[in-house]
Amino acid sequence: MAAQLRSLGVFLLSLRTAPGPRGAPLLGHLLPFRRNVLGLLAESRARFGDVVRFRLGPLVLHLAAHPDAIRHVLQDRADRYDKTTRSSAKIRGMTGLGLLTASGETWQRQRRMIQPGFRPVAVAGFVARMVEATEAMLARWQGRAAQGVPFDAASEMMRLTYTIVGRTLFSADVSGDADAVEHAMEVMLAHTYRRLQRIVDIPLGVPTPANRRFRAARATIDRVVSRILTERRRPEKAERTETPDLLSILLRERDEAGRGMDDEQLRNETITLLLAGHETTANALTWTLYLLAGHPETAERLSAEVDTVLGDREPTAEDLTALPFTERVIREAMRLYPPIWAIERRAIEEDVIGGFRIPAGSTVVVSPWVTHRHPDFWDAPERFDPDRFTPERSAGRPQLAWVPFGAGPRYCVGGHFAMTEALVITALVMRRFRLRLVPGHPVAPLPGITLRARDGVRLTVEPRR
Repeated sequence: MAAQLRSLGVFLLSLRTAPGPRGAPLLGHLLPFRRNVLGLLAESRARFGDVVRFRLGPLVLHLAAHPDAIRHVLQDRADRYDKTTRSSAKIRGMTGLGLLTASGETWQRQRRMIQPGFRPVAVAGFVARMVEATEAMLARWQGRAAQGVPFDAASEMMRLTYTIVGRTLFSADVSGDADAVEHAMEVMLAHTYRRLQRIVDIPLGVPTPANRRFRAARATIDRVVSRILTERRRPEKAERTETPDLLSILLRERDEAGRGMDDEQLRNETITLLLAGHETTANALTWTLYLLAGHPETAERLSAEVDTVLGDREPTAEDLTALPFTERVIREAMRLYPPIWAIERRAIEEDVIGGFRIPAGSTVVVSPWVTHRHPDFWDAPERFDPDRFTPERSAGRPQLAWVPFGAGPRYCVGGHFAMTEALVITALVMRRFRLRLVPGHPVAPLPGITLRARDGVRLTVEPRR
């Protein structure tokens, strides 16, 4: 009898509805989500616990904030959750069906074909190109330093990471398209996020002014991608490619049935990589430079480490492992300002998380913004403190308390590439310059598809040597 009662108690516990803030009739929590989604999520976790229920009109959404819950959704029970969410459907308007938006067998096939291009040995071969592009940017900064001219670090990082993606992943010079692509990405991302904030959305095919701007921006990206693919298919171009890049792998790889990617799949994956490999890394670097500019003692410590390891020579892939403090700074910047602040999954079948019922078809959100501020795992979570990532202070902290790249089978395929790129750029910038924030310029996070700085980050630089 006791065992039966215990089983009944567990069953009843599993049927509990997760708590959450009171919502408005019909709209639920839609307006608070629009006004301040980051604050709402963080405050709701603090008030209601690690599983919080929200309602966006007819849609039910659960925040899963504890590392154990994250492991459950993204790793241990990943087969019970897929990417057929509203956000994936809207993002598909930009990227098509590709690695970022696909589920099931389609995703598995694409992942297997793309994975070889991001192996550590492949990424190591890209470091020289990363260095070359960064040094060209720093040469431009030298003139600005002499005149004290302020500039937007966010825009500079967007241009730089776009150039690096072109050179490393596609062996293409895309610098001439940088301004157009930056603007197009901004238009597409903003429009896609606005569509996510509506209960009833206007289809992209309806010729509203906003939709026309979106389609024009998407056409800009399509033209760039089409040019890249056309150039690389020329036999003489393929023969001149000295270092294998991701595009050469995509053109070469075959699945188990001997099929390669068709033109649409190549287009979708190339746009996905432009978005993921340029937008998110640029945001991570922008926030890193912002924090270093605001913490000069940390900046000097990082610069001293770079001086000791590199001196005046160009970094190699092997050097990057000798920059532990630089890596901790980047990790801490990504903790405070994760480029992807929310990760969505759809429950394929009914489930239980933290003792609460998760209905089939509902959305579960893992928010690095929230989990990275969880007081059970991060002391003084709003403070910038790179040394919280030392081995001593990390001991006992759950691995999934820090999830800027996700977790489980869908862990970001380009995670190692992004960290390598961030290390190269941060080291070279801080070896050359001291950073200063422009007084009076407001800096605040702007949550969208990614986490941008609302009005950019205005800096001035002065030479260290």
